[in-house]
Amino acid sequence: MSAGGVAVPTMAVWAARLWLASAVLFGVSAVWFLWIGIGSGSAFGIGLGVISIAIAAAVYILGRRAATPDARWRSTVSVLTLVVTMAGMLVAVLFFDPFLLVSGLVGLVGSMMAYRPAAEKWFTGGAIGG
Repeated sequence: MSAGGVAVPTMAVWAARLWLASAVLFGVSAVWFLWIGIGSGSAFGIGLGVISIAIAAAVYILGRRAATPDARWRSTVSVLTLVVTMAGMLVAVLFFDPFLLVSGLVGLVGSMMAYRPAAEKWFTGGAIGG
């Protein structure tokens, strides 16, 4: 792949793909939580679905902006995926529901790939001309 004539490192491409996959998984889990919440009349399920939609949108938007030379976007999406993974662990343990944990872990792996030396220079703008 190339962005503006500059070859994008494989690690950076996979980081972006995993962030996108994480956003999709959060969207799927949001549909699941809303379906269960509305079907059972549970405010907790509906609330969890709405929060999952917000997280899916945030991961998608921040993941797209992480490709800019500004390193703050990459840091923001990394922190978001870490916090969501931690919250997903709590939900998985308390309610026996691993959807948020798996979705967060996929994004967290993408964040770890974005900080590998192969992708670091591209994300900080060194390979983009910044």
